[in-house]
Parts: sequence; structure tokens; C-alpha cells
Amino acid sequence: MPTYEYECSRCGMQFEKQQSMKDAPIKKCPECGEEVQRLVSGGSGFIMKSAGVTMRESRKSCSLEETGKTCCGADRKCGESHCGD
Repeated sequence: MPTYEYECSRCGMQFEKQQSMKDAPIKKCPECGEEVQRLVSGGSGFIMKSAGVTMRESRKSCSLEETGKTCCGADRKCGESHCGD
């Protein structure tokens, strides 16, 4: 569940709240009851990197059967594992 940041327009209080993406934004400050704005933040996404995925992707994109060339540019397999064995 994402964490959203809010700031009160009156007292300046900043706070965070874990909410579902389907939940409506919070409208009132828990401190003074005035209107709050949801802040834009960088978030905390992640990228998965794996040698296995990279090899599968590159093997698929440079396979002789699909492109007519191996990853090293040859028009036939050269026997190396990186050429789509």
C-alpha cells in the first residue's frame, strides 16, 4: 500500500498516511481541522535486474531464427553460448 504525504494549508503540519490507491485523499488536518494538500513525492519504485532475465531477453532479441543474425552479427551459429545455443 502506498504512503501519501500531506501538508496543512493553515498550520503547516506535514504527515504521512498509508492508503489504498482507491481511497479518497485526506481533506482535513488532524491537528487543526483545516484543509490539507497531498504532496507530490518521488515515491520509492524499484527495478529488478537479473542476469537470467537479461540473457533470456538478449537471446530472444538476437536469435538466428527470429532476426536472421546472431547477437555477434553472424548469419549462422558460431557455437558460443551467447549466440543463441
